[in-house]
Amino acid sequence: MKKLPLILGMVPGLLWGQQTPSSFTLPNGLQVQLFEDHSLPLVRGSLMVALPPPNQDGEAWLRPLGFRMLAAGGSGTRSAAAFALSADALGLDLPLSQSSTSATWTFVTRTQDQEASFALLADWVTRPSFDPLALEPARTFAWTELSESDLLSRARLRFQRSLFGLPEPEERGLATVDIRTLSAWHRRLFRPDHTRLVVWGDLSLSQARQLAMLSLGAWSAQSAPAPAAAPRPAETGPFFAALPGEAPSLSMGLVSQGEDSILRRFLRPWVLAQLKAAGIRVANEEPLTLQSDAILGTPIASLQARLSAALDLLPASFTARDLESLIVQTATERSLMGLHPGALLDEALEPMSAPESVVAARAVLERWCAPGNRRILASGDPGSLQSAQTETPKR
Repeated sequence: MKKLPLILGMVPGLLWGQQTPSSFTLPNGLQVQLFEDHSLPLVRGSLMVALPPPNQDGEAWLRPLGFRMLAAGGSGTRSAAAFALSADALGLDLPLSQSSTSATWTFVTRTQDQEASFALLADWVTRPSFDPLALEPARTFAWTELSESDLLSRARLRFQRSLFGLPEPEERGLATVDIRTLSAWHRRLFRPDHTRLVVWGDLSLSQARQLAMLSLGAWSAQSAPAPAAAPRPAETGPFFAALPGEAPSLSMGLVSQGEDSILRRFLRPWVLAQLKAAGIRVANEEPLTLQSDAILGTPIASLQARLSAALDLLPASFTARDLESLIVQTATERSLMGLHPGALLDEALEPMSAPESVVAARAVLERWCAPGNRRILASGDPGSLQSAQTETPKR
């Protein structure tokens, strides 16, 4: 216990001391960090737009359709096909990933192509072109996925939306979405003052400033007004798929929220190790989702009790020695990972921090594993489901 304050004091240097980026902010509020490295003629980067939590966004139900249309469309004056050809000519891939609170584009480009690559990225992020021809198929798919897929697929989809806090859309709501609606949605959510660009590679600080200003400096911070409607609540489940003759299976997930995210990231390796030691299978790490299966005839309530007990034990199980060991383990891992540019970018976009004390760590675990934060997806023979819930939750 006496060693703990000293080790905690060493954490920032141990975790983040490999390389300190240069940082600056554009006049429109966009933040830029640069890890300068001229060892290879490459530039690697990630651009992340922070999104409001779904429970604070009246149009959160629109996100799956909006991102589908964003991926299907072009940018600026380019059609989707023309944009793809321009990217292919540069050997540029721009994958887009989403979470409940962010949208992130990543890229790798040659030094000689950095200006053209930044221009393409900026066009897609700041001036998307939503293709009217893609809207109706996307709208139909979004509703079919929710209403006409098989029972298990539908339950899984609703379970995943619940973990991310995304409410289900209503059919009449999807029917009203047009290109103007999507453009207003984009202007409201995608703002330079909510955006961070992290770059590693073969460019100087002055070159990075110039590239950022040329490509993203004209992006306006003005946004469309927020919708007047109150945010729709996400479903809480449980979600059931009664499948005659099927062995029972249960997934228990923890809702992905922004609170404590940098502390949860630090504690996750310990949580995963504890669950593994208890013989619990982790189906997904983010959002954390546990999985349990059994032979035909096993009551689903027994699976639920086993997973719940494992989560209930975590907060009280965390000790001062666990915190000390986790700090040292994390520092060692980061000292090695920091040698890789991709890890540097990930750390800059998604920082982690050690809790101040064992008490603080236990409080984070209690909030993370709280019963009200758990969601359940159960499938199997109808008889096995009766012990947990007799009725599917209302839409």
